[in-house]
Amino acid sequence: MRRVFGFFTMAVMIVLVCGCCACRRGKNAKPLVGTEWHLVRMMERDLNIGPDQFVFTFGEDGSFGGKGACNRMMGGYSITEKGGIDFSGVASTRMMCPDVDLEGELGRILDNATHYEIDGDMLMLLSNGEMQAVFKAVEAAPAQKN
Repeated sequence: MRRVFGFFTMAVMIVLVCGCCACRRGKNAKPLVGTEWHLVRMMERDLNIGPDQFVFTFGEDGSFGGKGACNRMMGGYSITEKGGIDFSGVASTRMMCPDVDLEGELGRILDNATHYEIDGDMLMLLSNGEMQAVFKAVEAAPAQKN
């Protein structure tokens, strides 16, 4: 009897834990498309960059675009149901500015990305299971009243 009760308790705990994880991710996760994403971490280091730099959006048509340090960045992407992501045609304008090296590094990360995960308001790009870049959803500015 004790063994049955222990098994039942363990089964209930597993269902509750799995259920909570699904709710947290599913309910609070920002959508990839239609969200503005700001780069906050790259290659295991936090970044301190302006709010108008390294901001990207993903379109329903399979294109992405945004601004790096000072250059426009754009390209295509495709995703799979299992969280795979593949960037293609990654390009940018060619102005020189501070942090332009970060743009080049981000371009290489996009070229090598294999998967993505969204947890709440965080978008993580991975390459073969290793975290490469983290983006945070940009909160929309409150509407101005006239």
